[in-house]
Amino acid sequence: MLYEINCKYGEDKIMMKPDELETKATTALTEMVRLLGIDAEVSAGVIEENRLKLCLNSGEAGRLIGRKGQSLESLELLLNRILKCADEDNPWVPVEVDGYSTGRTGGDGPRHRGENVDQERFECLASDTAKEVKRWQKEKKIGPFSPAERRIIHLTLQDDEEVLTESEAVPGEAGRKYVIVRMKK
Repeated sequence: MLYEINCKYGEDKIMMKPDELETKATTALTEMVRLLGIDAEVSAGVIEENRLKLCLNSGEAGRLIGRKGQSLESLELLLNRILKCADEDNPWVPVEVDGYSTGRTGGDGPRHRGENVDQERFECLASDTAKEVKRWQKEKKIGPFSPAERRIIHLTLQDDEEVLTESEAVPGEAGRKYVIVRMKK
């Protein structure tokens, strides 16, 4: 059975001590990875302000990270939901796989609306996509992205005289849209 944590709401809870949090987090992540059938070693590290970070070392890092970090992001979210269930005052515990992380080390969890995104990453993505569109003379759909991410892409390419961008809704996903980059006519 997956690592059990008392999850009864409404009871008085004593805040978890740092070493207790480290033990529970390490045990939960180890069990999650084991159930995925991946051989990995979990170790605890410390980031700024003595906050806990977990590091995974594995020969199958690609499976743990997933495409564009989506598997790692999901693993990190699930781990933190388990830890919050044990004590809702627990801080966000980031997870790193062979040096790769989601970049969400600060705050209390995943990015929320209005928070900073990795501007340089999306500017590079926009430029690379525009180069492909110009080279192959064929439109390209990228994403889906949040409004803040799309804004960076649109602003990066707005002064390009050869391409234009537009957003396209993702069926069933509110707020997230694709960005289509195409040649101007």
